[in-house]
Amino acid sequence: MIESSSDIWDSICDLNNHKYEFRLLGKDKDIPVLLAEDYFKEPDKIAEFLREGQWWTNGYNKDDNVIRPGKSLHFHPEMHTWFAEPLIQPLASVLGLKEVQIGQVYGNCFNGNMELSDIHSCFPHTDFTNFDPTVSDQIAFNINLTKSDNVMTGFYSFNNLKSRLDYSWNDNMAEEEFFFEMKNSLKEDATWFHIDHYGPYRLEETIEIGYNTIIAYPTHFLHAPYIKSDWFTDTDRLTLAGFINTSPEDLDFEQKHLDDVSYAWEFFHLDKIHNYHPKKTTPR
Repeated sequence: MIESSSDIWDSICDLNNHKYEFRLLGKDKDIPVLLAEDYFKEPDKIAEFLREGQWWTNGYNKDDNVIRPGKSLHFHPEMHTWFAEPLIQPLASVLGLKEVQIGQVYGNCFNGNMELSDIHSCFPHTDFTNFDPTVSDQIAFNINLTKSDNVMTGFYSFNNLKSRLDYSWNDNMAEEEFFFEMKNSLKEDATWFHIDHYGPYRLEETIEIGYNTIIAYPTHFLHAPYIKSDWFTDTDRLTLAGFINTSPEDLDFEQKHLDDVSYAWEFFHLDKIHNYHPKKTTPR
């Protein structure tokens, strides 16, 4: 008989108790990331489960406007309840939320020699829209399921700006003009190329993500997978990624956790995005 993937996932998706580390990156120590090691109890089984999924090459159709390189394993929104909610429950607790909305969840498979369909792939990006930040996915997470010391994320600045929240209209136009000029240089057979400092972009700091470690950060900070061209040429860089959306209406925590929840909201800049601070809430 065919075994249901949901049954398999339920049997292997057990999390450890976690000690979260709040870390500030960059020379100015103003780029926030949250880390927790030993996330899954059986990470090898999680990695095997993902590898046996249905992976699709991003940008296989040049008209798709897909910026993400490599291959993706996408989980449909109707699967989020059983698949993703257990993953992000510890993070929801740190933020004092009874629940969070899950924007997307997918597997990422990157290689140092992967094809490129869009020049944006090699440059830093944000996963955030500043048209209405309260409905944008505000926090991204990545779980490393690759046994390698070369699984890293880079955080960058654009003309010294590290966050999309700090962009003016002129900054947005300057970024669009930069990519318009770069796009004309992209060849049909282009492959991944790695950048540290390039044009208006500057690498602020990289962070290594150990095996079975989760990293979470605000989506409005400029970031990119840090992959040199001679890394993962005959192996895969496999991670499980997703985005969450928060709401002050979902705050629900005990009085003794008020200071911790307040710090977490300030750390992820959620108090600025929502114009709301957890100290306005009446804790249990």
